[in-house]
Amino acid sequence: MKRTNKIVNIMIIAMTIFIAVSVFFAIRGFSVIRKTTTASGQDFLLQSTEYVGKVIQLSMKNRHQALNYLAIDGNLKNSDNPETYLENSHSSLNTFFDSLNNEADTLFYIDPDGTALYAFHWEASQQAVSIADIQSIQPFILNDPSVKQLSATTTTPQNGASYFINKKAFVNFYQEIHTASGELDGYLVLPLKLDIFYKNFLQDFELDYKGYPMIKDRSMTVVMHPVEQQVGLDIVNDREKIYPDFDYSDLKQLEQYQLSHSSGKLTYKSYWWDEDKPSEVIKISAFEWIDVGLAKWVVAINADYNERNDDIINFVVILSFLLILLLLLIIVCALFIHSFRKKETIAEENRKLIEKQKQQKMQHQLERELYQRNKMETVGLLTTSIVHDMNNFLTPIIGNTQLLLEEYAENPILTTDLEEILHSAQKGKQLSLNVLRFSKTQDSIKECMDISAAIGVATHLIREIIPKKVQLNISIQENLGTAKLEEIDLQSLIYNLITNAYQATRENQGKSQEIQVKVRPATKETIELIKKNKQQLSKLNHFITLEISDNGPGIPKKLQEQIFEPFFTTKSADEGTGLGLFAVASIVAKYDWHLSLISEPGSGTRFFITLPVFVL
Repeated sequence: MKRTNKIVNIMIIAMTIFIAVSVFFAIRGFSVIRKTTTASGQDFLLQSTEYVGKVIQLSMKNRHQALNYLAIDGNLKNSDNPETYLENSHSSLNTFFDSLNNEADTLFYIDPDGTALYAFHWEASQQAVSIADIQSIQPFILNDPSVKQLSATTTTPQNGASYFINKKAFVNFYQEIHTASGELDGYLVLPLKLDIFYKNFLQDFELDYKGYPMIKDRSMTVVMHPVEQQVGLDIVNDREKIYPDFDYSDLKQLEQYQLSHSSGKLTYKSYWWDEDKPSEVIKISAFEWIDVGLAKWVVAINADYNERNDDIINFVVILSFLLILLLLLIIVCALFIHSFRKKETIAEENRKLIEKQKQQKMQHQLERELYQRNKMETVGLLTTSIVHDMNNFLTPIIGNTQLLLEEYAENPILTTDLEEILHSAQKGKQLSLNVLRFSKTQDSIKECMDISAAIGVATHLIREIIPKKVQLNISIQENLGTAKLEEIDLQSLIYNLITNAYQATRENQGKSQEIQVKVRPATKETIELIKKNKQQLSKLNHFITLEISDNGPGIPKKLQEQIFEPFFTTKSADEGTGLGLFAVASIVAKYDWHLSLISEPGSGTRFFITLPVFVL
């Protein structure tokens, strides 16, 4: 009995010493944990900064692409007649401004010397575009330091440097406009409101603790900030004028460090400028310089140092308490170890069996994915070869047409026809490049876009390269909502479906070739079918249906299950490769959309693509 009591006393003393030592090392290790946590927080902020920088660059590129689409869609050859351009491109202008989410309300045209010729103004509340007074756009020209550089550069930049008007930050996007002979006619200029851009893309950027992103230019002037009053201020000199009693020593060091490094992370003393009365605080920060056209910005994300480490203090206290509790539980559990040992052995064996089954299942899945990947690489290689040959066919057409335009420049009737041939060939080459991009492996970059406008643009592109004798009827209901997808995928899907429809109608005997494109809300029956078969879409309520139909000979029932397989085709070797509808099915599977068709011999074919949208 005494021996047993002695053993118990020794165990109690040993446990007490162990608990004391554990708590001591927990407290001692707090400083190490705090430093490690700060470093990990800075690493996270640096990764977030890189992400924000890429978001800004990509978003700016998308806006320039939208301007490029507008220039392609419009008729800007007569730069002295804005009324004609407004009349011919009214719908395109409305769609263009509406897609910018209030980030711009002005668009103007300047000649190569920088002189404004005409301007348009967008009234968002009325959804209308009107011709603006030339004087109203002069601040966008006079304050932009990059306008004077346009005529001196061989390649027009995507956008100029940022500038300020009444403490508001702007950046101008440029798009070259050429005459029919290829000479530079002028530039289409879009001033972007950076404060609205910040609200749309960065205002809701979330951290686990207090903080926000901000953007500055090379002069350390704030370009984008959650507090509007901070925009246009130098981070040291201008702030000293507003808050002369604050300590700016760390901010001066921050400024020098950012100007001498391309990226970095640091800790410094500053203030929360989004408070009515800024309070002094220690911040952890990360930054990275990015190039956006001619603009060079530093993207920085700041976070509260103390708030992050307060969590660590609480964690250490809780950890110490849990450690004590755990040791007590160990003492209690030790009494039952022997009785549960056999049960644990059985449970361990079962666990190993389950794990082995999981590994076998995972291995099987990996083998299937590897097989599919190899198959898709073969498809991609073949598609690349086909589209490359298509480009080779279009190149001499474009070149010879340009030569004919120069040779017969004095024949207006022939010139008009040649310009149409050249424009269609160029559009065909652009579409073939889009298909080429689809066949290559690349990072997936999805965007939220107005689905009606996106389908309209994609349909317009294919309209340019199909023969005029084919009647392409388009009915797109506007404002159906937005969808998150890659625009190139949507263009490839529509391109392949319309091309398939056009090829089918070439077999028509004694009747016209007709293709219908309709976009409308999905029917109730279709939505119920999708929710039943796709559980991941069961909680969504808004769907739209893209219908592309033709009046061709139709598809036999026995072939309808095979047409989406790669390389399956009923056409000759010169007419098709069997990859068009396979590409359509692949894109539908990629986004988990719904694909169906209705076809009867002699009655044409109707393809239906149903996808979810988000309605505000």
